[in-house]
This record gives sequence, C-alpha cells and structure tokens, in this order.
Amino acid sequence: MLEILFDAGTMALTFDNMLAILIGLAVGTVLGAVPGLNGTMAIALIVPLTYLWSPLFSIALLMGCWKGSVYGGSMSGILLNTPGTPEAAATALDGYPMARQGKGGKALKIALVASVCGAILSDLLLFGAAPPISKLALKFGPAELAMLIVFSLILVAGTGSRSHVKGLLSTTLGILLAMVGLDPMTAQRRFTFDIHELDRGIDLLALLIGLLVMSEVLVQIRHGGKDAPHPARGSAGSDRSLSWREFRSCWGVIFRSSMIGSLCGALPGVGSITAAFMGYDHARMSSKTPDKFGKGHLPGVAAPEAANNAVCGAALIPMVTLGIPGSLSVAVIMGAFMVHGLAPGPMLMVENPQFIYALFILLLISDIFLLFVPLPFLFVAQWLVAVPKKLLFPVVLILCAVGAYSTHQSLFDVRIMVIFGVVGYFMKIWGLSPAALLIAFILAPMAEVNMRQALTISGGELGVFVSSPISIIFALAAAALLLWSVFKRLGPNRLGGSG
Repeated sequence: MLEILFDAGTMALTFDNMLAILIGLAVGTVLGAVPGLNGTMAIALIVPLTYLWSPLFSIALLMGCWKGSVYGGSMSGILLNTPGTPEAAATALDGYPMARQGKGGKALKIALVASVCGAILSDLLLFGAAPPISKLALKFGPAELAMLIVFSLILVAGTGSRSHVKGLLSTTLGILLAMVGLDPMTAQRRFTFDIHELDRGIDLLALLIGLLVMSEVLVQIRHGGKDAPHPARGSAGSDRSLSWREFRSCWGVIFRSSMIGSLCGALPGVGSITAAFMGYDHARMSSKTPDKFGKGHLPGVAAPEAANNAVCGAALIPMVTLGIPGSLSVAVIMGAFMVHGLAPGPMLMVENPQFIYALFILLLISDIFLLFVPLPFLFVAQWLVAVPKKLLFPVVLILCAVGAYSTHQSLFDVRIMVIFGVVGYFMKIWGLSPAALLIAFILAPMAEVNMRQALTISGGELGVFVSSPISIIFALAAAALLLWSVFKRLGPNRLGGSG
C-alpha cells in the first residue's frame, strides 16, 4: 500500500498536474459566476479538448473546473441575487441580503472558506471509503452488477424531473438510444437505419454537449435571454473582512452541512441542489436564532456552500467503486474516463490503483488551491457576472460545434449535437429529464452486457437475477422504489378510493 501511495504521489505531484488544477479552478470559477452557464456545461465543453492529453491531467482539470464552478455560482448569487448555478440559489437567500447591507465581501469569503472545508471533508471521505467499497464490489458477478445497475437506473429516474414518471420516460429513452449501433456480443446492426456512421453508436460527447449545453442556450433564448443587472461599483461591500471569531461561530454548521453534502453526493441521483437546501434547512432548524435566516445571517451562507461543495468528492464514490455516476457532472466526468480508456467500476482500483490514488491526492491539493485561486476574482466578480448574453451565447454555440467535431473530426457528430440540442430543449420545456437520459445512456450498455452474460452462464434461467443475497437486495430495492413512486403519484386518496 505504501509503495502504491508513493507511486501515486510521484504521478500526481508534477508541474503539469498542478497547472491543470489551477486552470480548472480558474475557468470553473469564471464560468460558474456567469448566470446561464454552470459547471456541467463547462465540463461538457472541455471534455473534447482533453482527448489528446494524459488521463490524469484531463481528469484533474475537469474536477478543478467542477469545484471552481460550484463556488463561482455563489458570486452572482450573493452580489446580484442571480445564482450562477442552481445550487447557489440557497446561498443567495442570506448572501444577497448581506451584500445589500454592505457585507458582500464578508459573504463571499465565508462562502469560500465553507466551500473549502466541505470539499476537504468530502475528499477525505472518498479517500477512506472507496477502497473497502471497491473490495466489496469485486464480489459482484454479472447478475449482481446487472441488478445494481437496474436499481441505479430506477433511482436516477428522479434526477432533474419533478415527476418520477417523466423521469422513467427519460431513462427509457436513454436506454433505447444506447442500443443504437452494433450489438456488443453478436456485432449485428441495431437501429442504424442504414446510416454507417451510427455503426459505432451515438457519440457520447456529441450527445452530452447538445443535451446539456446547446439545449440550455436555446431555453434561455426562448425566455428572452435577459442580462443580469449590472451591479454598482463597489457593491461587494465595504465590510469585506472575515474574522476568526466569525469563522469559529460557523464551524459547527459547516461540519454538519459537509456531512449532509457528502451523504447526498454518495447517493446516486440526489445531487448538489438538494444538498445545498438540506444544509440550509438543517442550519436554520438547529439554530438558536432561526429568525435571523433570510435576513443576512453568516451561517445561512456557510451551510449551503459547505453542503454543495461536499457533494463533489463523495459523488465519485459510486463511480469509482461501482461504475455508477453519482450526479450529472460525474456522469460527464465518467464519459471522460471512458474517452481515455478507463472503465469506472471495481476493477478500476485493481488495475489502476496508482492512477486512482494520484487522483485522490490531486483532489485534496485542489481543495487547498480553491482557497486562493478565486480570491482575485472576488474584486472583479461584479463585472464578470454581467457578461451580455448576446455576446455569451454565440461563443458558447461555436464551442459546442468545435467540441462535437473535434473527437472524430466528423460533421456527422455536429449534426448529432444539433439534434440532441433540440431534443434537450423540448425535454426541458415538457418537464422531462436530460440528466436521467444521459445517465441511462451511459449505464445501459453495462446493464445489457452483464444481463446477457448472466443469462448465458445460467442457460437462460431468469432466476439467476435473484440467486444470491446481493442480487435479491437490489431487486427488492428496485421493486420497492417503483412501488413507492407509483404510490406517490396516485396518492393515498386515489388508492383508498372515496370511502
């Protein structure tokens, strides 16, 4: 183990990897601060650029970008009450009132410190929990893995949609799209409609850029693409200092919210938005002065920031150990792993332990860098958050096209990107979940291969999927989740009738 850690440290502690973290944090902070962009969109745009870079450099850059964007979203939320990212909406509840009181600088700094603390605690949890979970996962056979993925698909069906039924429809669409191409076991063509470019399947990067980035641009154009109000000069506030006493008063809130965020990150499909509001609500309910929340209270800024940053490290636990993306951003990062020939799952830590531990080390280093990299942006944040949409959107669309084209130098992939940009646009309008579609698209091939391997081993007996305690647990959990979603939709009144 010590030899593995030494090799991992040698891999991680290079100038190139440090530079990757710095670039990722800086880019993520800027893009996260701009209303209309978010970390997932930024990662989706950067993934195609990493195709020719080393895997460790690429993943470090993407993780830095994600962590930077999560904090960057709080800048516009605090200064303008226009959150740059959805999870920053909870931060704005107390951050914006503080800015109006002339304490914008103080709010930005407690948000930064809380973000760093949440990220460190989450990454330490990842470092400790990933190895034992991965060892347990090695006991999974094809049947157990198939039932785990089925359970995960049902669980993530609730991601990004208020209706579980619409989430299941989105998940089903993702599964159908994943079947396009050559059969993985017989090499027969499926759903290609004699289009030879589809023999290799729908390109993951083209799909995710269209589904996540282009669709968001189209949605915002539909809503008028209104610019955020330009803040007055100096609106970051005259009271910019954060005392040690003020930080100590928030430490308990930060620690508890970090634990909440870590739990939300480790559970697939929960995500940072839920974590941020859960952290905020817990801080308010456990406070001796709950009436101060919503009026510019320091713990009201620290709690959601600690929670949503704690999601980042913990969300990697199910991906690294089981091959299940814990959130939409992790699903995009999982795509980057696959682009570089790394298959997330229990065998990843067996076959590439030095790479995984090197990544863990870089994550902890990125937490330290996160404390310093955004500082220069605190003084120019009020200008960054007011980029006119008429300048921003054309640049984003050009980057979408370049990203889709760059992987295979194919205009067909650009057309795929445009198609799924339109598909994602209508999905968002109709309340369907692009996130569930994307995660299902990634997981479905693994589910298919494991199911067919299990059936081959058992001679076609369906009982193989409930032949071990592990597979039975996941089968029962999947059935219970489906029944719960049906009960929740129908409600006790409909199920019980009028009498």
